[in-house]
Amino acid sequence: MPNDEAMETALAAVGLSGAALSPPIGGVVSPVHRAVENTCVFATMPGRPAVFVKRRHDDMAGFIALEHVADASRKAGELGVAPRLLHADPAGGILVFEALGAEWAWGHADVLRRPAVFESLLAAKRRFQEAAPLADNRSVFDLVAAYRRLAEAPGVILPALVQATVAAVDQIGAAIAAAGVDTVPCHADGVSSNVMVGPESAVRLVDFEWARQADPAHDLGTVLAELLPFDGEALLAIEIATGKPDAQTLARARLYGAADDLMWALWGFISAARSPRTHVEFFKYAEWRLLRARTVIEGPRFETWLKQV
Repeated sequence: MPNDEAMETALAAVGLSGAALSPPIGGVVSPVHRAVENTCVFATMPGRPAVFVKRRHDDMAGFIALEHVADASRKAGELGVAPRLLHADPAGGILVFEALGAEWAWGHADVLRRPAVFESLLAAKRRFQEAAPLADNRSVFDLVAAYRRLAEAPGVILPALVQATVAAVDQIGAAIAAAGVDTVPCHADGVSSNVMVGPESAVRLVDFEWARQADPAHDLGTVLAELLPFDGEALLAIEIATGKPDAQTLARARLYGAADDLMWALWGFISAARSPRTHVEFFKYAEWRLLRARTVIEGPRFETWLKQV
């Protein structure tokens, strides 16, 4: 990340003018999704707490509105479920956060499945849902439709199975809309590396690029899709999250998980065609998320879940 005028202004705003910047965290999307949407560095200065700086990549501007990210990040930090946002420069694409200490580590699926950590994760998600409403109220189905239009541009390669998956997700959207939706602020991101795990199984949520007003079952569905593929353990998670092992909530969560996977698959196919960062395996990631969506919509319970939502 160049230490340019916009960066100097952001660092000066938090009292770190002239701070040293660490090498950027390597962006990788497969097998772990980390530091892809932003260049991420630590800024340090003797005698001052370090900060964590993110600058959005230009090729992500069509997906990410920094003013919305800043709004969600600020609210999450104020609630204590995320690092505090210290400064935001949406025009420059820069956000500055307090830096977590060395005792915090990126989440991994095996760690997040530990009962104490998993309960902390669900509690953090629920706590964020108590925030004031977020400005972005697009549903995952709105995003699928928007990304589908972007994917119609020349040069974007879509596997043939995308069309059938889109049709199935349209069915999901219609079923959920018919049943009705109440929305709350949601992290709306199930990626394991967007959870930091600290001492005594504490967690902090990070990366609010896709945070928005959403059905809480969507928030839960992203977590279940990432961590709990078997319905027995998913029902136990739903009991932890809602107080009862509710089959309707499981149906909604699983279907939302499939829709979210399709959204990310489209994001990956578009990015594979447009991003100048050819070292990032966007296409491979997209194929994996598409496969995960199809395990739901081609599974034996899909039609039953459509009726249960």
